[in-house]
Amino acid sequence: MRQPRHPAGQLVWRGAVALVSDALMATGIYPFVPHATMAWSRWRKARPSPPRQVRTALHEWGTALALSAARPLGFLPLPGGRGRGPRPVILVHGYAMNRANFVVLARRLAAAGLGPVLGFEYWTLGKTGSAARRLGRYVDQVLAATGAEAVDLVGHSMGGVVGRYYVTLGEGDRKVANLITLGSPHSGTDVSAIGLGAPTKELLLNSTLIQRLDAAPRPSHAKVTVIWSRSDALVPGARHARIDGVDEVLFDDLGHLSLLTDRRVADEVIARLAR
Repeated sequence: MRQPRHPAGQLVWRGAVALVSDALMATGIYPFVPHATMAWSRWRKARPSPPRQVRTALHEWGTALALSAARPLGFLPLPGGRGRGPRPVILVHGYAMNRANFVVLARRLAAAGLGPVLGFEYWTLGKTGSAARRLGRYVDQVLAATGAEAVDLVGHSMGGVVGRYYVTLGEGDRKVANLITLGSPHSGTDVSAIGLGAPTKELLLNSTLIQRLDAAPRPSHAKVTVIWSRSDALVPGARHARIDGVDEVLFDDLGHLSLLTDRRVADEVIARLAR
């Protein structure tokens, strides 16, 4: 189930974006600047903030540093690749990241008897539709190799939007049993404006892509679950993270990256994929 290789130019850009991302995390610019901005915005609008925000930001920084250090593991398969669970589980990373983000979650899924657990890689500076079509080809490859009738998708951040595109605007509804998204900007996010590539426009609030996704018919087969946090400074609040009418799990005390490693989040994912 090997994925097509990225062109050399994309690999260079991925490396450059990774360096910038890791530098922001190493210096603490992320998460402290976004979290301070979110707190100030809520104070200015007289909106209450979740408790223990300093503790949440410190925990998020530790998680960010750990994920940054683990980035080279993205060259390796995820744990659980030989699992024999109900369905293959495909994990879809977010913007400027790679599948190494899912090492902790993949171990927990495998320990729960789920899998095989597989990490999907894609070009995060490209268009969401292109990533969704690439995901579709990978799903077909996984189904052919395993003989399964459907897969489960778990997407973090932009990865959740890629999965939603595949399920609602592509051919994924009949091939996906569960789509679970973690901290995904389903209604867009202002933070997208400071990035590079196509997502800077596609993931803005009320963008053309967001409007297309909102207007698409609800999946008839795939069960969709949205997991988000009020303390996520990159997808800050219900206005950005929710999809009306779908299963929803809300946390108060997790940052954007902490959703990937928190035991409670893993338990919610496992409960839905095991059914």
